[in-house]
Amino acid sequence: MTIKSLSLITATLLLTTHTYAEENLQLEDITITSTNKVPTSIQNTTANVVVITSNDIEERGYQTVAEAISTVSGISITHSGGLGQQTSFFMRGADSGKILVLLDGVRLNDPSTTNGTALLDSLLTDNIEQIEIVKGGSGSIWGSHASAGVINIISKKAKDGVHGSLGLSYGSHNTKGADAALSYKDEKLSAQVLASYLDTDGFSALAPRKAEDDGYTNKNINLKLGYAFNANNQVNLSYNYITTDTDFDDRFSLLQADDDYSHATSDQTNYALDYLFTQDNYSATFHASKGEYDRDYYTTGFFGDGHNVYRATLEEYSFINAYDYTSGKAVLGLEYKDIDGFNRYNLFPESQADYINKAVYLSNVYHIHEYTLLETNLRYDNYDEFDNKTTYKIGLKYSHDFLQGFITSANYYTSYDAPSAYQLANTAFGRLLKPSYTKGYDISAGYKDLLTLTYFHNKVEDSIDYIFDPLTFIGGYTNIDGTSKFSGLEVESAYTLDDYNLVFSANYTHLFDYEKEDGTDLLRRAKDTLNASISYYTESDMHFGVDAQYLGDRLDTDGSFPVASEVSTGNYTVWNLNFSTKLIHDIDFSLHAKNIFDKEYESTYGYATEGRSLYGKIKYSF
Repeated sequence: MTIKSLSLITATLLLTTHTYAEENLQLEDITITSTNKVPTSIQNTTANVVVITSNDIEERGYQTVAEAISTVSGISITHSGGLGQQTSFFMRGADSGKILVLLDGVRLNDPSTTNGTALLDSLLTDNIEQIEIVKGGSGSIWGSHASAGVINIISKKAKDGVHGSLGLSYGSHNTKGADAALSYKDEKLSAQVLASYLDTDGFSALAPRKAEDDGYTNKNINLKLGYAFNANNQVNLSYNYITTDTDFDDRFSLLQADDDYSHATSDQTNYALDYLFTQDNYSATFHASKGEYDRDYYTTGFFGDGHNVYRATLEEYSFINAYDYTSGKAVLGLEYKDIDGFNRYNLFPESQADYINKAVYLSNVYHIHEYTLLETNLRYDNYDEFDNKTTYKIGLKYSHDFLQGFITSANYYTSYDAPSAYQLANTAFGRLLKPSYTKGYDISAGYKDLLTLTYFHNKVEDSIDYIFDPLTFIGGYTNIDGTSKFSGLEVESAYTLDDYNLVFSANYTHLFDYEKEDGTDLLRRAKDTLNASISYYTESDMHFGVDAQYLGDRLDTDGSFPVASEVSTGNYTVWNLNFSTKLIHDIDFSLHAKNIFDKEYESTYGYATEGRSLYGKIKYSF
């Protein structure tokens, strides 16, 4: 078992690794692809990186990706109800449209959403190997929708021989789940099937939670096929399909929380092909992928029944070249993306938009000497609908020899976020949209895994937002004049008492600024967030854990018309208990009690959250 939070803001060390039944996992064994699009040791980056492992997911009982990332410093999550309901997530105060979400390197951000966000509410944790989180502007590598950071979800990979697993779970609200995996790998061929199913009766999306239940069903299948022609040439194919069916409550419905009609369906399909060539210190990867997004929302309200349709496709092609030299690694990437999307309400005319993006980027990691690492990125984007953009990053990390384990780092970066297809199709008064632009920096200092401090500061120009005129009832998206500001402090700490098999970990985030262009605070961001956990491991592979999350001041609006009033949704603590053990050699069992003190709170005003609940899972692996 591996202790969690791999918070590598500083590199050699914000990984706490501890085992009682396995070999120790060393930092140099951790490989990520999120910082420059090629496999890289986590030590060889100046970026702020956190890795959530499959052990973390299983021991904490995370059901969704949103749950898994919610305890990472700098990230906050709000929900509009239970499983499957709309999830909003923020990184260092920035909204989800500025956070790129990937599955094995394939974009999951849906161009048909209002801000180009990925739909985390549909991403389950079954069959995930690790989640890589890069905090800070990453547009100089990934382009649009990465100005706050990147979340790369890595699915489990085939191991030599034949392997498989079957997991069954059951819990509160009649929640039933199953996941299965089967894989084969030899010297040339690898094949893998991953599948998961989740169904729950749920609870009311709108408060009170004891009103009419809003259920949710999620089905997911992931197929992978790889073939190595020889030591230098390899091809990989992947297919991922997610389909969901969700009941929700329309806030504009006359029935409110007892709305038993409003529901939504979604289908998301992603295909990818990767061809890899390696020769000595050089590697080249050709990547082609396509994402298809199809969502339908059926509502009932004051003006009658409504049917909202959202459709989008995203095609991406890239050619990435990497060269390892004596003191570092250089990466040259060429990209082409075609984004197309539309939406429609009832029988009104379709709103449609599309654009093409071509880009080239250069990344270089250079070891100036044994103690100093320099990382530089430069990217140029060409659009057929917007002005072209140049973004860059400069990062420096230094390991101080006067105190082994003390590391400082700094990054300065620029990024941009292009309008989503939905925003382009729904502009205000026919205005032309342009990408928003972010520039910022972060500074970190850390001693081993005992204490790490990170200060970040970001400014965003030309933010894209929705405006509405109550007199004409006309609204749409436009670029807002002025600058929005985000700054804050992240504190992380972990400590292991080997003699007692105890592990303590905690992180704290304080936002100094999360201001709109007019100087007022942005909504749904918690000013202070504290996460803490204690884990105990027995010699017989049992795990007992307690974790808690405190949310400080946080504002929302009550949704009243025509002028909404501000309300508070913060200042509460939620406690959870976790237990896991190996029943016999190939069978694991886990039990997770959530919100054990049955705290009543709202992360989004007017929407219900889960009370005291219990979930169990048994898993067989071979």
